Amino acid sequence: MLDVHERLYGKAAPFILGIPAYTFFVVLGIVAGLIYYFTDLSRKGQASEGAIKIVFSALIFGVIGAKIPLLFEGRGWEEILYDKSIVGGLVGGMFGVVAVKRIFRIRLKLGNVIAPSIALGMAIGRLGCFFNGCCYGKIATWGFDFGDGFPRLPTQLFEVGFHVVSFILLLYYKGRVKTAGLLFKLYVLAYFIFRFLIEFIRENPVIWAGMTIYQIICGLGIIYITTVLLRRRENGGEQ
Repeated sequence: MLDVHERLYGKAAPFILGIPAYTFFVVLGIVAGLIYYFTDLSRKGQASEGAIKIVFSALIFGVIGAKIPLLFEGRGWEEILYDKSIVGGLVGGMFGVVAVKRIFRIRLKLGNVIAPSIALGMAIGRLGCFFNGCCYGKIATWGFDFGDGFPRLPTQLFEVGFHVVSFILLLYYKGRVKTAGLLFKLYVLAYFIFRFLIEFIRENPVIWAGMTIYQIICGLGIIYITTVLLRRRENGGEQ
């Protein structure tokens, strides 16, 4: 009997240390991000109940948000349960944190800490997509065969590179940026721009005006974050 991965992708899932490669790297990315987050907070003396609520609300709402774009692609329920969308997860986590902070009246602004945590986790997690053979690019004259017999662009590795560079830059500027939460907004804005562009060479269905659901979400995200940053600037750096 075929497992879920074989039914969805037509090939057996690769394993690492007896664990599906996709699961291995996604979990490793989450753990690495959490370790960085709490280590950095502890070093600064900012570890608190509010900080815990922020990060776990990001994870919970991120999981929920990661499923929503798949609905717009017309995926079956089995695919929706098995797969996830990083763009949807990022948006879900972002608004989930805003909602939880308002509900519990948490005034902490930890965006400059959580941004490199997310970048680190994303960089590791995308390796799972590469070894899993999903989230690949279009057929090209060079690339990797992810199971269909055609060389395809390794867009998963392009994303790994983006997040690695982002992590390094965020570490560099973390101690130099004084505005709370600014690095998170800039990181998400940069990712939305990057993802909007890379969608042109990915194999995702076009759903409206020549764009994929991820390009639509990223486009709206770019408008939203740019508006927030411009308002912050007009208010002299205050939100």
